[in-house]
Amino acid sequence: MLMKSAPRIVLYGRHSTSLQTITSSQDQTASCMKLVDYLNGTVVATFHDPEMSGYKRNLPGLKQLLRLVEDGEADMVVCESLDRLARDGEDVAWLGKKLAYHGAELYTVSENHVDQVKFGIAALLGAIFLKNLVDKTLRGMAAAVAAGRIAGGRSYGYDSRKIYDQEGERIRGYLDIVPVKAEVVERIFRDFASGLSSIDIATALNLEAIPGPRGGEWNASTIRGDPKKHTGILNNPLYVGRLIWGRRKWRRNPDSENRERRYKMRDQSEWLEIEVPDLRIIDDGLWEAVRAEMQRRSISNKPREGEADKPESPAGKPRKKHLLSGLIKCSHCGSNYTISGKDYYRCAGHKERGTCGNTLSVRKGALEQAAMAVLQHHLFTEEHAKIFTETFNREVKKISGNEIDRERITRNRLAVIETELENLSANMLSGLLSPTLMKMLSDREAEKADLETRLSRTAPTKPIAQMDTSKNRWRLTA
Repeated sequence: MLMKSAPRIVLYGRHSTSLQTITSSQDQTASCMKLVDYLNGTVVATFHDPEMSGYKRNLPGLKQLLRLVEDGEADMVVCESLDRLARDGEDVAWLGKKLAYHGAELYTVSENHVDQVKFGIAALLGAIFLKNLVDKTLRGMAAAVAAGRIAGGRSYGYDSRKIYDQEGERIRGYLDIVPVKAEVVERIFRDFASGLSSIDIATALNLEAIPGPRGGEWNASTIRGDPKKHTGILNNPLYVGRLIWGRRKWRRNPDSENRERRYKMRDQSEWLEIEVPDLRIIDDGLWEAVRAEMQRRSISNKPREGEADKPESPAGKPRKKHLLSGLIKCSHCGSNYTISGKDYYRCAGHKERGTCGNTLSVRKGALEQAAMAVLQHHLFTEEHAKIFTETFNREVKKISGNEIDRERITRNRLAVIETELENLSANMLSGLLSPTLMKMLSDREAEKADLETRLSRTAPTKPIAQMDTSKNRWRLTA
């Protein structure tokens, strides 16, 4: 690759946790200056991502760096080592392809020039590192729980206990009960057991300006949670002195740029349960009274005989997405308008927290119809129709082109296989028969059959459809 005499260089630094020096990212980019001098380059920008995991792809500094590369304003990226940019194997490969596509090179202090071979090796090492890190972390957390320490988030009603070992290092995972918050927990359990709803309890706490678990207002869902998943104040076994760990298996969605975390419940046999009587806030009687009240309300919400059309309680079920979900705001408090009942939108501040005086409910059908009418009026114009048509036809052409490329590749491979089969057959006729030759013949025959099957299923190579807007009408033409 021909390079300008003074390549434009972007510096990048990242460190993972707050346990590292606050200037760690800046120290990394500073250590790159000798390499910049060696490359005879000019630094055009420097980006840092302090206290950010290398597993994430949507890091703010990294996104700005890539945007600069995409705009053609940088020729090289320089950092301390490749694992500063990415750790996950898929992300490393993606990064290598992206930089190569935009004609930018990567240099690091550790690896010097990073070519495609080094990208491949780094992807493998990164995957191994992450797997080992996860395994070690889980082993450490399990050991902490077995010793009666908390391995995870801190529940409402507790505060971290500051304990240090002989070397002055803090021992994490020990909690102390906060008396004021413990009284709130007891109150929530008593009120629910006496018949108050989680909405009523949240409303009362908010009216008294009692801060919620995160310092803000209380929500009904924070109190009720999901009994099956042990979420919510009323379902936390820690309040009766039982520490349960390993209920959820966390996963990351590979299709998301944000790498959002999702989980599924593990089988109960995989849970680790430890008695921690020092952390008990409520007695067993009150705990069982709440369980009985939840069961009573669950049964009362189920359809009775002769009431097959009665809807079951939505508690614990996944919430459905509606057309205007998250798009309607309350003019009084700014909260979202959410679905209430079957077909009404209501202010969540009034419904869930009792902190808003806006009692207006809007029928879903009428509101959605009005919204669609506005969209139709403003979007269904000649200009927008033209943009839509051009975009649609461009995507169809791209799909058709991909189909043609795949078919051409398949046919080329089939021609190669047929030639190899002819050569193998000639060798067999010459008496050159061996187990290896027989295996090669069998493999090529199987691949030939697969390629022929693929070609027989190949869609027509002509465009699937085209959008035609002539005569002021939209129509699809094959």
